[in-house]
Amino acid sequence: MTHLNSLDVQLAQELGDFTDDDLDVVFTPKECRTLQPSLPEEGVELDPHVRDCVQTYIREWLIVNRKNQGSPEICGFKKTGSRKDFHKTLPKQTFESETLECSEPAAQAGPRHLNVLCDVSGKGPVTACDFDLRSLQPDKRLENLLQQVSAEDFEKQNEEARRTNRQAELFALYPSVDEEDAVEIRPVPECPKEHLGNRILVKLLTLKFEIEIEPLFASIALYDVKERKKISENFHCDLNSDQFKGFLRAHTPSVAASSQARSAVFSVTYPSSDIYLVVKIEKVLQQGEIGDCAEPYTVIKESDGGKSKEKIEKLKLQAESFCQRLGKYRMPFAWAPISLSSFFSVSTLEREVTDVDSVVGRSSVGERRTLAQSRRLSERALSLEENGVGSNFKTSTLSVSSFFKQEGDRLSDEDLFKFLADYKRSSSLQRRVKSIPGLLRLEISTAPEIINCCLTPEMLPVKPFPENRTRPHKEILEFPTREVYVPHTVYRSLLYVYPQRLNFVNKLASARNITIKIQFMCGEDASNAMPVIFGKSSGPEFLQEVYTAVTYHNKSPDFYEEVKIKLPAKLTVNHHLLFTFYHISCQQKQGASVETLLGYSWLPILLNERLQTGSYRLPVALEKLPPNYSMHSAEKVPLQNPPIKWAEGHKGVFNIEVQAVSSVHTQDNHLKKFFTLCHSLESQVTFPIRVLDQKISEMALEHELKLSIICLNSSRLEPLVLFLHLVLDKLFQLSVQPMVIAGQTANFSQFAFESVVAIANSLHNSKDLSKDQHGRNCLLASYVHYVFRLPEVQRDVPKSGAPTALLDPRSYHTYGRTSAAAVSSKLLQARVMSSSNPDLAGTHSAADEEVKNIMSSKIADRNCSRMSYYCSGSSDAPSSPAAPRPASKKHFHKELALQMVVSTGMVRETVFKYAWFFFELL
Repeated sequence: MTHLNSLDVQLAQELGDFTDDDLDVVFTPKECRTLQPSLPEEGVELDPHVRDCVQTYIREWLIVNRKNQGSPEICGFKKTGSRKDFHKTLPKQTFESETLECSEPAAQAGPRHLNVLCDVSGKGPVTACDFDLRSLQPDKRLENLLQQVSAEDFEKQNEEARRTNRQAELFALYPSVDEEDAVEIRPVPECPKEHLGNRILVKLLTLKFEIEIEPLFASIALYDVKERKKISENFHCDLNSDQFKGFLRAHTPSVAASSQARSAVFSVTYPSSDIYLVVKIEKVLQQGEIGDCAEPYTVIKESDGGKSKEKIEKLKLQAESFCQRLGKYRMPFAWAPISLSSFFSVSTLEREVTDVDSVVGRSSVGERRTLAQSRRLSERALSLEENGVGSNFKTSTLSVSSFFKQEGDRLSDEDLFKFLADYKRSSSLQRRVKSIPGLLRLEISTAPEIINCCLTPEMLPVKPFPENRTRPHKEILEFPTREVYVPHTVYRSLLYVYPQRLNFVNKLASARNITIKIQFMCGEDASNAMPVIFGKSSGPEFLQEVYTAVTYHNKSPDFYEEVKIKLPAKLTVNHHLLFTFYHISCQQKQGASVETLLGYSWLPILLNERLQTGSYRLPVALEKLPPNYSMHSAEKVPLQNPPIKWAEGHKGVFNIEVQAVSSVHTQDNHLKKFFTLCHSLESQVTFPIRVLDQKISEMALEHELKLSIICLNSSRLEPLVLFLHLVLDKLFQLSVQPMVIAGQTANFSQFAFESVVAIANSLHNSKDLSKDQHGRNCLLASYVHYVFRLPEVQRDVPKSGAPTALLDPRSYHTYGRTSAAAVSSKLLQARVMSSSNPDLAGTHSAADEEVKNIMSSKIADRNCSRMSYYCSGSSDAPSSPAAPRPASKKHFHKELALQMVVSTGMVRETVFKYAWFFFELL
């Protein structure tokens, strides 16, 4: 750069420019695990945020290959094994070597230097004193030595001779370079993909008791005793015979193939010796306490014969009667813990951490990675065949010979964790809790990489999925004990509802056998119950309602039910959870109904446009709910005329917990506000708009959006990483898309750039996130390599009265091809030529048509029509005049480079610190 002024202009141009064919832009389809990608339901007009999320998850990777850039494949000797034996392929050579003193006595008067011929065949050097020149074979005759040849032909012959027997690799004999020290080799980042953890396959084989008199229903889940957390959703399994299934035929009009599964694939991200597989057994509700219903299983044996057989037949007829009348209600029966400590080898993990620590201490880059790698190995890494499971881990068949009887007043998860802690410490639990003899056989093994006929937690078939198999496997969703820093790559929107406790102690005496009917409503009419609740075993795949298990004669019951709901893609203020409380009459009375209504409660799904999650204490209304009840939360219902009659004077008597697992609905306030304000710019909205608990007018929109951009870095790390791709896309969009708000031009370019810098700094400095061998943050490297593409801008200015795009993309001022000599001056000139920053005035020149769209317009055509529908929001969106198009490449380069040049202070220091990321973007 110092001597550029003295160089020839054309030479500087050649030195400063990349070759025309250096870059190869490739669109690579995303690898989809399922037969069809996970998408929202059809026929629904999506919100802008949901549409952006779906588009981000299904669009192709955009990969820029640099043909002249070094890569690990270039130095491939160590991988292919060719370097080891390469020297054996070389031809033997004879050449003049160093001179040696002649060994004859006559040479003692003075040193006599002779040329030595050295044969690499191993015979050693031979001096002129040791052979007769006449006995040597003559060299090959040089043909046409004195023949006159033209210079052109001579050069051609020499070129052909040089290419003859030329070695393919110039430095093949040079020792291989350690990849960690090879700074010229840039590793290809790992492709973003769905986090699956480390998987084990659990098959339920047999469930039997001493007597078989009624259908029983099993469910299994993983619990971490140390963390006191349930770490997986429930898996329901029906092991009943066809005879007992027939008892419930009146209550199961249809049986989906997906509900026939008897094997589950569990995921464990953080292995621990404190993980237990808990099996819970339920039975059809019948009259009597749990102990009374369990007594026949402990005192009667089918093998006794005689009177025992008569009792068994009598009990079977009684059970069949209860099944026909109360078949849709359940009651707790028994449970059993299975320790998985023998399957997880913690000592092996610790040993590998020690090895990593001793290795990475050799380099400064390794030192920066030590904490992150150690944590990943000790807390997360679990290769079930090598380092996470016992060294001799194979398929293991386990048998459980006894079950603990459920206690009606100790059914909560808190009670379960106390039981498990006592069970782990000593055998006192067996003495304190009554046991029921039985047999449960199950098989635990490492889940293979490819499982035939498997379903995702959303019931989507996973490749390969043969059509002729009737009993599938099910993947069970994990609830990790700690954060998992993996960006979302698939559409998922699930809600889990956990009723916990109900207190009707002071209610009427009729409230004893209490069950709760749970429904997901899209309106207040009874017909508005949506079939979005996942079914259990041997039943429909989706239900409109579910009932909790009944604890006999308990006015203050605990619940352990898990209700899994598939959230609709478009949520409105009308969506809510409706809880209806019933007393179930176990005794059959003439003309009496089985259900006696006790009350209602509800929980709106959205509060201030945000998904409601967490723990709640809801009041219970004792009478029919008034119109428009769902528009308010049960705790804050306005005064009614006539007033609503509440249990316990409007006190919270019903405890529930709601948790969401969603790649659409973020639970972080900063991210939620940022996404909401961004979409208010992109679509026509009515002001003021509500964001969380505040109303924002059109005049305050610019200030609030700038504030939300600044506060993005204050988000918690996990939700920021989960939505990292969408956040960065939005920020780069704001960096090139100037806006008009309330008739004034809004400048977001500088704020967006500084937010990108702050996020890059946070990710790099986090000890929880991994880095590659050059110290680059893996999340940012994968984003640049696979995800990033030019931001899209609107083709036409939207209608007046709404926030609009200021510039048509054809009016972008961009550079022509720039030589190395002009780089510095051009960047400085850009300060008065910015298109996106109205504070930097300048005259726009003609559009730069030299560089067309990096993103091909054919991408949308490659996707299936349904995917295009959800990406665009309507079936005809691609032809809409307001459809977005990619920004000019030169324009984006100029704007990003401008912000890098004009940045000051800490921002500039951070830009230089992580310059690789910004230059990769360029």
